[in-house]
Amino acid sequence: MKNANTRQLYSPLPGLKLFGVGLLGRVETKDAAGLPFMTWPNGAPCSVANIYMLSLRDRPGRGRSRGLSRNVTHGGTIGSYAAKISPLIRFCFAHKLDFIELNDQLFTAMIQELRTESSATNPAVRARTETSLLGIGRACIDFLQFVGRLYGEPEFVSAEGSIRVQEKEFLVANRSGKSIKRFYLHHHSLTMAGLRHHTRDPITAHDVKLLRAAVNSVGSSRHLQLRRNLMLSLYEHTGARRGEIGDIRVEDIKNALAMQKPLLRLDTLKLGDPEDRQIPISRAVLTEASKYIKMARAKTMRRYKGGPDHGMLFVQETTGKPLSHASLTSEIRVLRLEAGIDHQTCGHMFRHAFITNLFVLLIKRHKFKNQDEFRNALLSSGKFIAEVMMWTGHKEPSSVEGYIHLAFARLDGYEETVASVHMIRVNRIYDRAEEELLDELQKGLPTSEYAMRLQELKRQRQEDLKAQSDEREESLEEMRKTYFEEDLA
Repeated sequence: MKNANTRQLYSPLPGLKLFGVGLLGRVETKDAAGLPFMTWPNGAPCSVANIYMLSLRDRPGRGRSRGLSRNVTHGGTIGSYAAKISPLIRFCFAHKLDFIELNDQLFTAMIQELRTESSATNPAVRARTETSLLGIGRACIDFLQFVGRLYGEPEFVSAEGSIRVQEKEFLVANRSGKSIKRFYLHHHSLTMAGLRHHTRDPITAHDVKLLRAAVNSVGSSRHLQLRRNLMLSLYEHTGARRGEIGDIRVEDIKNALAMQKPLLRLDTLKLGDPEDRQIPISRAVLTEASKYIKMARAKTMRRYKGGPDHGMLFVQETTGKPLSHASLTSEIRVLRLEAGIDHQTCGHMFRHAFITNLFVLLIKRHKFKNQDEFRNALLSSGKFIAEVMMWTGHKEPSSVEGYIHLAFARLDGYEETVASVHMIRVNRIYDRAEEELLDELQKGLPTSEYAMRLQELKRQRQEDLKAQSDEREESLEEMRKTYFEEDLA
């Protein structure tokens, strides 16, 4: 049994069904697959936290049309709530407190303990940033509000309650650009320095190159090198979210490789109930994934003691367990530090770059003159925007629209395009792969292996380009016959 101070306090429940009674006494069921089951550090069920998880199942999510997202592997958005309230559960367990016995002084003490805790791998570094601490604090406040209602003390968390909070407001813009007030509760132990500003820029090609160079210089095992390079490739060439990359399965790679025009299945997160989508992907990336599966993952899975192969693509090197979403974030941080990048660099910046570059190619292809012209064409063609959103995994057209100004800002320096979007992306991917292969040759790769891999790259490039060779050119007037409609048909 794991140490009570380190064991994870929640596990998503696969195939969970909830029962209730509807109109006329009819029994109804609700899908709750992936809902986290909470425990105390000693392994005993934490009933109050589990009731809270049930309440989150019915909480409106984005657009208020769906609930919060769940995931049978990591719990999704509800799983993030479970992770964030776990420190509070540990604190109450250690001090033998019921949640309703907490007061302002104790809550402040818990936050201060978390703030001063050192990293397990580097004692000189704090375990949490102020941003992550703010997220934990707000989730715990939400949980304790629920506790107050559950115990019949609605003022438990309030301006004059046992745990004192202040209501603060902020402004958000709706689709029409109108500012709308939103409110949140703030506790004095949390610093405003932890506020997250969603202004991440797309990652630059230079930083991507530095991260890739760091993979080989950081001094790690062959398994980690292959895994990290594949992680960067999937970030760069799918535009997927961190959790979507973390949830890719081995069968997804094999199924895509078997297709004439490869499509990679991705879980679509941030949409409440589980959904997936399929996006075009190059054979070079799929071959890299296949190499990791055969050369690194297979060796590790021979040591796996958790029963049958779970099927997840990324695994922990020593145990074979699925790699957590948090580990993907940690990997980027390790590479950023090794590369000497002193500014923000994270997985989501790859997504911004992917979508921005995608829009740049569409703008160039259809020769749009300004942002308004592109925006009107984008939003006036229902099928067009639907296909773009399927590619990016967005739910609201307004979310996709936000990349338009970034795309026009990036237009200078891009080549004139007369081929399809996919053909341009294919050539860019393979040009970069050849540069990396040449770099390996200069660092000692045997000439025979270099020649063999170069020939394989050329063959894959021809396959991907041949699959698009019968696609005819499209004009602005043929908006409904864009690459997306043809290639995803």
